[in-house]
Formats: sequence, C-alpha cells, structure tokens
Amino acid sequence: MYKSVDASVMRQFNKQTVLSLLYQQEQTSRVDISEQTGLNRATVSSLVDELIDEQFVEEVGFGASSGGRKPILLRFNARAGYTIGIDVQISYITTVVTDAVRRVVYENRCQLDARTHSLTADRLFDVLKKEIGLAIEVCPPSPRGLFGIGIGLPGLVNYATGHVSYLPNLNITEWPIVEQLSEIYPQTIVIDNDANCGAWAIYLSHRIKNLLFINAGIGVGSGIVLNGRVYRGRDGIAGEAGHTTISTIGVLCSCGNYGCWEQYSSEQALARYLREQGVDPADEFSPLFVSHCVHHAQRDVEAYSNSLRSLGQSLGIGISNLLQIFNPEAIFLGGTIAEAESIILPEIQRVIRHRAISKNKDMPIKIAPHPTVAVGAAGLALAQAIDIFPATTEKEH
Repeated sequence: MYKSVDASVMRQFNKQTVLSLLYQQEQTSRVDISEQTGLNRATVSSLVDELIDEQFVEEVGFGASSGGRKPILLRFNARAGYTIGIDVQISYITTVVTDAVRRVVYENRCQLDARTHSLTADRLFDVLKKEIGLAIEVCPPSPRGLFGIGIGLPGLVNYATGHVSYLPNLNITEWPIVEQLSEIYPQTIVIDNDANCGAWAIYLSHRIKNLLFINAGIGVGSGIVLNGRVYRGRDGIAGEAGHTTISTIGVLCSCGNYGCWEQYSSEQALARYLREQGVDPADEFSPLFVSHCVHHAQRDVEAYSNSLRSLGQSLGIGISNLLQIFNPEAIFLGGTIAEAESIILPEIQRVIRHRAISKNKDMPIKIAPHPTVAVGAAGLALAQAIDIFPATTEKEH
C-alpha cells in the first residue's frame, strides 16, 4: 500500500529541483524550467517567485521570443551569500571566499610546513580557525550571509561523517574535525579529500559528466566524477591513486608500503631525482619548490630538466592506468606539479600514447586553474547548505 506524499514535502522537493536547475544554468526562463522539470507553468512561476523573494534568484531582462511575449530571463543571484573554501596541503593552505556562483572574491595563501611531522591536529586546527576568521572578516554583506565552510584535506577523509581517518603526509589520524569546528561556527561545514574537491570544481565549471582530476603536489591523489557525481566509494576513500603500486620493490612511502605512485610523481619524487643527480634541493620545503625547478630547467640546467622529465614519465604511467580503468571524457592535472606543465605534459602525453589502448591514446591532459581545490570545497559546502544537487552531494552510508 502506497503512502501519499505530504504536499509541503513535495513542494519543497520541487523548489530544490528548480533551484538546482537555476544554479546549473547561466540564464533560463520559467518556460524552460517547466519544460526541463516537467512541472506545470503555474507551479514553476509560484516557486520562482518564492525564490526571488528569498533573494536566491533574480530577473535579468528578456530572452528571444519564439512567438508571443519575450520570456523573462532568470539567474541564480551571485550576491545571495558567500562560502569559504580551504585547500590544506603540506606546505601551504589556500583560503578563498566565493560568491554564490563560485566567483572568487578573496584569496589568501599562508605557508604551512608540515613535512617534518611537527604539525599536530591541534596546531592545524588553530591555523584553520585563523584563516576562517580572516575570511569571515572580508565576506561582503549579503541577504543569506555565510552559507558554509568547505575544507579539502590530503588523505583519507569521510565526507559522510566529517571525520578524518588518516592524513599520511601530515601524520594526523582519527580527527573529528567537523565536530570541533561546529562548536565554533554555526554554518554548514563540509570536509572532503582535496582531489574530490578539485574534481567537483571542474565538474561545475565544465559540466563533464565523467572526469578525473589528478592533484599532484607533495602527494598524489585523484578525484573521480562518474555520471555527474563525485565517486567516493564505500567508506569515502576512493581515489587514493597515489597509493597504488607501480613498483613491487620500490621506494618506501609514508603510508608504509613500497613503490607507491606518488613516490615517483610528486614533489618528494622530484627532490629525490635531483639528489640522485648530485643536486641538493635546498628549497624543497618551500611552496615555490616546483616553480624554482622549472626556472632552472628552462635555463638548461640538465639535472632539473632530467628530473622533471622523469617525473612526467611516472605521472604518465599512473594516468595511463587510470585511463584504462575509467575511460573518462577528460583528465585535469592540478597541484604544484602542474606548474611544470611545459616540461612534464609532453612526457605524460608520450607515455599515454605508448601505453594506453584504443582512443585513450589521444586523451589530452588539461591543466586545472588555481585555486581549483579551494573553490570545489566551497562549492560542496554551498551545495549541502542550500540542499542542491541532492543526487551528487548527498551523504552516503
């Protein structure tokens, strides 16, 4: 026996459907919304009027007429509210404030050197509070205020529970970060793996339903979007491609295993390649390490050129493996390693052409713009705060 759905519940569901549609499209009209959702025009008009009153949506003039009156165009109100996004890496933290359509209105990067494992969860928590405080101070006034805070973290993070299991390169384990932050900030707080955040940002910007985002810095991770949804796996830890094995008797990794991909395709690998060629990378703990290596390589310092090419080749091997597994529509590369694109991309593409099969051989690797991870973290927080994209961002168990 079927139970009837409460009318108010159905109306709220329809309202969120309309809001999600408006968020995805630059401009649309009531007629188009009706056609795309299957809702009758009277219902759509009523819901849109409600969203306008709540200042989520605004009217922006008239569209082209296909006969009869010109339709009034609608768009998501960029100034409805703001969201904070944070990208935590080993050597830096990037914090952004984005408006409601993901435009960055504030960005700050602070240095964070955790590679000596001296950074505890408590110390990182203090840094996060400081960065959040600075971001809140610069949030412009808006009808809806601060929607939420999203944080991308480099390791095993459970989006559903808000719990950090393990950040291998930071040596932080079992950290209830969302619970702690929620004691201070009343807004929606979301955490996810940094590569998942980057993949989400790329999806929102490009609407590519099947994509991979490789975040390569001190470590390497991958964010996966399948059928327009971030794929997190059973426990929320899918995409740890950096800890897949590419050498059975290889370099010891921070995770405890040997031969992990990130030990051949990251800043750690780049520093080791340089040492093997007799160069002491004195600035390897700097956020500018990769850009300094590129500077030397462009001046024909052979050790740097060779090291970056070796890194590109190893990246190509791992990316070829991912291509064979997922056969995505696009792959984007982000993180500090992407700063060496002029040297590593030709190597990556050469390896892919050699190792991949079928049309995967022709897959171009695109560079993701900075600050993709922080913007994606903000986007996840916004989606959860106002309950849009339920099929993409719902908490899974």
